[in-house]
Amino acid sequence: MNIDIDITDYTIILNALHYYKKVEKRGNFKQYDEERINELRDKIAKQIVPTEFSYDEFNFKTSE
Repeated sequence: MNIDIDITDYTIILNALHYYKKVEKRGNFKQYDEERINELRDKIAKQIVPTEFSYDEFNFKTSE
């Protein structure tokens, strides 16, 4: 899948994901916990700004 978004679109998505972590989820949406949202955030970030190094190589923790 190839999706063409600019940095403004990316910022909107990033802010929406951050907000979504804080709200109460009901029904089937409860499956989207903070860990899952952070994984999605990181996945999008790696596609927007690809680097030769990955987070795993440096053992960065993306969630607390």
